[in-house]
Amino acid sequence: MPRLNTGFGLLLILAGMAMTNTVIYAAEVISFTLINADTNNPIAAHDPLRDAAELNLVDLPTGNLNIRANVDATVGSVSFNLSGAQTQSQTESEAPYALFGDNSGNYNAWTPAAGGYQLSARSHTAAGGGGTAGNDFSIAFSVINDDGTLPADGDGGVSIGGELMRWHKVTIAQSAVAASETSVPNPFLDYRFNVLFSGPSGQQYTVPGYFAGDGNGGRIGTIWQAHFAPDQTGQWEYQIDFRQGGQVAVDLAVNAGSPVAAFDGASGSFMIAASNKAGADFRAPNKGMISNQGGHYLQHASGQIWVKGGPNIPENMFGYTGFDNTPDAGHSFSAHISDWDPGDPDWNGGDGRGLIGALNYIGERGANSIYFLPMNIGGDGEDTFPTIGEFEKTRYDLSKLTQWEIALNHAQSLGIFIHFVLAETEAANENYHDNGNLGEQRMLFYRMLLALFGHHNGLQLNIGEENDYGSVRHQQFAAYLKAVDPYDHPLTTHTRGNQYNIYYDPLLGNGDFDITSFQGNNSRTSMFDLIADWRTDSANAGVPWVISFDEPQRIDNDVKDNNQGYPHGRRDKMWPLYMAGGGGFEWYVQQDGGGHGFDQSIDDFGMLDAALTWTGHALSFLNLLPLEQMTSNRTQASSASGGNSYVMSASGQVYAVYNDRNGGPISIDLSDASSASRFVVQWFNPRTGVMQNGSVLSVTGGGLAAIGSAPDQTNQDWAVLLVGDEDFIFDDGFEAQASNPP
Repeated sequence: MPRLNTGFGLLLILAGMAMTNTVIYAAEVISFTLINADTNNPIAAHDPLRDAAELNLVDLPTGNLNIRANVDATVGSVSFNLSGAQTQSQTESEAPYALFGDNSGNYNAWTPAAGGYQLSARSHTAAGGGGTAGNDFSIAFSVINDDGTLPADGDGGVSIGGELMRWHKVTIAQSAVAASETSVPNPFLDYRFNVLFSGPSGQQYTVPGYFAGDGNGGRIGTIWQAHFAPDQTGQWEYQIDFRQGGQVAVDLAVNAGSPVAAFDGASGSFMIAASNKAGADFRAPNKGMISNQGGHYLQHASGQIWVKGGPNIPENMFGYTGFDNTPDAGHSFSAHISDWDPGDPDWNGGDGRGLIGALNYIGERGANSIYFLPMNIGGDGEDTFPTIGEFEKTRYDLSKLTQWEIALNHAQSLGIFIHFVLAETEAANENYHDNGNLGEQRMLFYRMLLALFGHHNGLQLNIGEENDYGSVRHQQFAAYLKAVDPYDHPLTTHTRGNQYNIYYDPLLGNGDFDITSFQGNNSRTSMFDLIADWRTDSANAGVPWVISFDEPQRIDNDVKDNNQGYPHGRRDKMWPLYMAGGGGFEWYVQQDGGGHGFDQSIDDFGMLDAALTWTGHALSFLNLLPLEQMTSNRTQASSASGGNSYVMSASGQVYAVYNDRNGGPISIDLSDASSASRFVVQWFNPRTGVMQNGSVLSVTGGGLAAIGSAPDQTNQDWAVLLVGDEDFIFDDGFEAQASNPP
């Protein structure tokens, strides 16, 4: 008798208004069988073909395969869907029901490509996929082609590569144990390659390394390497800690596993010179590693304040057609191929140009961050993963990750910060690693991202967007990330809409968290007050956080809509956040009229041109200010023409005012400044980035001061800058503008 299915399989037939006792049971797909298409017989080792199976083509009797769906009773048809390294959709109306079809039981041959796959099938009561459908039956499996042949082990020799300069990537590479991406033991999980770096001032960093194949993206080789960003010039020492044992890579115990004989303990030294980079490049001498150094703004190691501003979309930015082994890529960024410049990095004769051009476009408009998921399988886009297959969780794709590094290195050279979001809200993605817990898969995922990319100076780790992990797992995940990360990169978790207290109250005072990642619909004064309140709350808890709003809603893709479009985002969300002392703002934009598909479908950043440009203007204004010495309020200034006036001030020295609706006339209370103080007044246009004189050129302190009106467009938002005490030390660019008003 067919099994009873309490879901879609149970059909109750109603006659008139009364329920009869007639019950129809719809048959279901209950398993899959791997078929030898040469003999038309099942391959016994894979009958049934189980979830998470690994098919090694070398071990199979043939490369000519097919997959049969097995049902528990007579059906009208079976429909298949295969995704991953190859795709196939098929509907079979006669048994046997074969994924790649058959001719009266003579199976058509399929030779699978290496990679990960997801296979689903469902029954139908009628032929051709008609009638009532049964439940989906789904499995994941991967295909490899590994004959186990490896080169001889290396000789243990160590090379030192990279630009040997401060804040640049230095790579320690050892030719040691021969392995491949698919060899046993697993070179990513069952070996731990760490390097201890000791600096000229006694500082020490334990940097996680990884199996790197041939060192150039090839999957087989003897190269093990670690990347390091030295924070000081002079002589550095290194010592390799190379251990082996089951899951040793994710074990934090110093003596976990056992030393790898002949390779463990290798040591040496190298000299680091001063950086020769300039401008926005995070490796420039006046910049360096970005972290929270105990305040409400991120700072470079040099002490320079850094404020975040950029696009929050597309979240699947690395679902890019130019990357190897990205079969369902949603982005080509073809509109930005023309933004690629000769001399920019590339790979495979042009594959990188769309993405590299997109990064150029973002940076040229003054925005300084990107946001993306390095793994979105089971989420929305389902096109980004760092491993050799979509459903392979502990073996990493060295070729693809080498290409990722090329793109991320270019971003850093442009001064573009990398916001890694480590999980999506969908259950299949949240629970992809270790069923949502901190196990070997998740720990390896975290370790590999840090080993591969942790050397970058501008990088943020986000446990997950709108996630359901809860505060206990938030703290567990954060503690592991911080334990592995030698650089103390900013770390956070993202909220659901307006659920700030639920997500962050339990984390107040936890030193593993550095920055927020808010989602919500706050605007105008509610945005200002939210930022100000969380600055205060985190400081009172003993760990001041940088307050960042990463998914502001709602902003529509409409550059002219003052109430819901880009101007609304600029006036009512971004500027109030920055004026309240917020340290980060990312543009999450919806389709005009509603809908969230835009966060994946956008392939041309020209659609965000206004947002990116206005962000660049706002950041240029903030960069003029001594932000760490300023306080915020929204009562000190007002306009007779209305609107909300927000103030940031270093009392008696410099004042910044922003009105979200008009350009004056504006008055500001300067009672905190001496009556002998004189302040130069300049107006900043948030739409053009131009600083101009207004109707009043200067005012004095000691009381209420009328600072006049903007030079034009007084029905728009404007910022005003009042600069006083000549002995106050500002950025050189600020001094030039203050002493020579345009």
